Amino acid sequence: MNKKKITICKKQVMVAYCIATEIAFHNFTGLSIDAMDYSNPEHVVYLILSAISAYYQKEDKEAPIKDENLMYDAAPEEVVNAIKEIVALRAEFYKKMIGDKSEDTADDGKEKNA
Repeated sequence: MNKKKITICKKQVMVAYCIATEIAFHNFTGLSIDAMDYSNPEHVVYLILSAISAYYQKEDKEAPIKDENLMYDAAPEEVVNAIKEIVALRAEFYKKMIGDKSEDTADDGKEKNA
């Protein structure tokens, strides 16, 4: 799980990216996260909510932000920043999951421990 503190709805909240984030997004939208449409406001809200939920469920705490808060109280710049941070967390998650090839190679390009 990758996590980060963001500000949304004028509150400091944690977001996380892991498989639970993807499951939550699918449960909310019926779509794989790979099918997310960033121009669809519903998808945007549910991606942010999924990332918030993933963190707070893991911590066994109630999330401080609900979908109504995101729809009515979030400033546009907060939404844009939240999406950027979640996308960055996703990239880090899959980089770790797949493995960073640069860590597995020596300076001469040969694999370490080969």
